[in-house]
Amino acid sequence: MTRNFAIRNGIYLVQPPHELDLHNNFDFQGLHYSVQERTLLLSWRRSEVEVAPGSPSSLSIEFREVSEFRFEPRDSELPFTEDDCVSTFGYWTDEDWADGIIASEPSQTPDPSWLTAIEFMSGAIIAVQALSAHARIEA
Repeated sequence: MTRNFAIRNGIYLVQPPHELDLHNNFDFQGLHYSVQERTLLLSWRRSEVEVAPGSPSSLSIEFREVSEFRFEPRDSELPFTEDDCVSTFGYWTDEDWADGIIASEPSQTPDPSWLTAIEFMSGAIIAVQALSAHARIEA
């Protein structure tokens, strides 16, 4: 998959000059999946907690030419306040050796068969295989 951003340390989206902490500084707002257009749009908004001055107000990632989309359910015993907080941003594989989301560094090349995946503190997981991913950061 080609993309205009990198994932670092399992929580940072890097698109120079920005390095956005999706775990601490942004709240997930939702997703829109279009079967017809084969797109998946994920949206975040800057948290209302103390965030560095000048931090962007929002972020969206659009996956294009989606060939696979999965949503694993949340843990029903956890509070709903955990639904908007990213736990890990990385990759998902169905191989036996993998146990959950695989976090990698920008210098590592993930296997092309792995799905890009985001796990939330509630246990919910979004996993997608697409031709490309495009982040858009708004001031």
